[in-house]
Amino acid sequence: MTTRMPTRFFRITFPILLAAALSSQPLLAAEEPATDNGEPLSLYFDQDLTEETTTRSPKPLSQVAENVSIITADEIERMHAHTLAEVLDRQAGLFVTFYGRDFFSNDMTRVLASREYHVLFLLDGVRINLNSSGAAITNFIPLTIIKRIEIIKGPASSSWGSSLGGVVNIITKDAGRSLSPTGSARANYGEGDSREVAAEAAGGSEKIGYYLAGSNIDSNGLALDRYAERDTAYGKMEVQLPHNSTLTASAGYSDPFYKTLNWSDGWDIAGLNLYEEIDHRNFWGTLFLDTELTDRLSLHLALQRFENDFAHDLFSLGSGLGRAQGDLIYGEQWDDAANSFASRLTWAEESFTANFGFESSRSSMNYENTLGRYFGGPATTSAEVEKEERRGVYANATFILGRFSLTPGLRYDYNGNSEEFVSPSLGATYQLSKDTLLRASIARGFSAPYLDASADSPDLKPETIWAYQAGVETGRIPYVQLKCTLFHLKVEDAWYTTATPWTNAGTIRWNGVELEGQSVEYHGLRLTGNFTLVVEDSMGNGSTNIENDETYTANAILDYANHEHDWRAQLAGHYYWMNWSMKNERPHYDNFLWDALLSKDLPLSAVPVEIYVKVHNIFNASQYFDYEYPNPDRWLEAGIVVRF
Repeated sequence: MTTRMPTRFFRITFPILLAAALSSQPLLAAEEPATDNGEPLSLYFDQDLTEETTTRSPKPLSQVAENVSIITADEIERMHAHTLAEVLDRQAGLFVTFYGRDFFSNDMTRVLASREYHVLFLLDGVRINLNSSGAAITNFIPLTIIKRIEIIKGPASSSWGSSLGGVVNIITKDAGRSLSPTGSARANYGEGDSREVAAEAAGGSEKIGYYLAGSNIDSNGLALDRYAERDTAYGKMEVQLPHNSTLTASAGYSDPFYKTLNWSDGWDIAGLNLYEEIDHRNFWGTLFLDTELTDRLSLHLALQRFENDFAHDLFSLGSGLGRAQGDLIYGEQWDDAANSFASRLTWAEESFTANFGFESSRSSMNYENTLGRYFGGPATTSAEVEKEERRGVYANATFILGRFSLTPGLRYDYNGNSEEFVSPSLGATYQLSKDTLLRASIARGFSAPYLDASADSPDLKPETIWAYQAGVETGRIPYVQLKCTLFHLKVEDAWYTTATPWTNAGTIRWNGVELEGQSVEYHGLRLTGNFTLVVEDSMGNGSTNIENDETYTANAILDYANHEHDWRAQLAGHYYWMNWSMKNERPHYDNFLWDALLSKDLPLSAVPVEIYVKVHNIFNASQYFDYEYPNPDRWLEAGIVVRF
């Protein structure tokens, strides 16, 4: 499929949809279909649903003014994916770049077309963005351990500090409380001798609970011999203490190792044919204390550590220039470490909630590179250890006045390698009717230079942003749930990266719309879709002046469930039109990628068993930013899940 989606279509249809959502009468007056379960739509602003990322303490979604998406563990399990990037790729407002889209590969995530280093990633409250690039490489996170993912699209600096593009908060599963363990075991096998096995268990008693998980991924690769392997282990323990207090400790280890590239004529040197290996070992640990000081006042304390040892090596393919296969050409090694402390006081009443917090972190980075024989080696060069300290203090409150809620926020940040920064925000929601919610927000945010950038460019200042967003969630149109968001993002002091040292010489404007929709289930069928369009105007931001440069993604997912015979089917399509900041050499992206999934629950015993078959890229479509990282053609996998 090669049809480019015109902007004009959405300029015409969006006002119509918005007017219909706000009108007092339904857009359609059709006879209501007979659904299988008779349940009404669960709207975005269901009072029973909460999120905790926007203000750093739980609050109902009906009071959240920011553009937020939530992904649950059930949604993740139904996808039968292998990496976090595969899950995020289906979300509105997220632009995910795959370095090959193999069974297991590298990836980068942008929010609303911001740069990858603008997005803050959190795992168990631990910041996992790397000091070497500012971005997060998320393929070390096993999907089994995830309870939910909360995504803020747009700056969240008034709560989290440096997060110009947004926040992706990965919250892990709770410890158990029953003497009989609960959990799951799963295994699958696919083409390229690709396989994954994983297991998890949770249990405990009234006072002590635990959660344990482990997994292994191994693959010979689906294209260009892109082999991969990863082992993970994760554990969590919760202890109930006197005075309504809970102590939670968690720790995880993961060691992805994979090949991403075959590179002919590397660095434009004829006959220098290379392949690339990446090895990054990760350790993260947390210690949380939550206590209720009074009926309304609670305290949260956290100690956190994250380590990442990232190795990037280029080896000879054994053809040209007399190099033997496997000879080291060039290698780089970064060792990241960060320790942090966070604290928060929360005052909660029925119509008023306030948070006041302080956090501090210290990070360090070691770097060395190694030259192989081609460059006169072997020789290794080490740089001086780079260090940074950051501190922040923040406050926010949510006021409830009938159908109206107001959330002001303010944060001060000290960044040891750049300037201080103050981030205000103001958000409001209004429940127009039982099935329609309006929301709007304005926020100032920033992206501080990551450690490697400030080391090379010591005068580099933070990039700054003003963000304006407005949206509506509604079930006014019969049988359909809709969510629409308009946004205008103004970036100043954007980094000009063409020459070293970098400078703050650029401006960027991102304007766009985000649409989401889901139908009610009808005879087992449900249709879900989303579309995100971003138009960029920029000047001096590291490449060239850009005007009206469009990028957009679209997802269409058709689910079918046969409740009588316990089997399910899904057809999912993904489209990505890339802009200048994403495209590299000879990209290919004007295609939909379609995947199909068929699964069935087996009535074998009291233990639920699910088997499934998944077909990827049914029509052999191409979607990649660089011809050296092509995605594989159609491939097949099958698996089994046992839950207890």
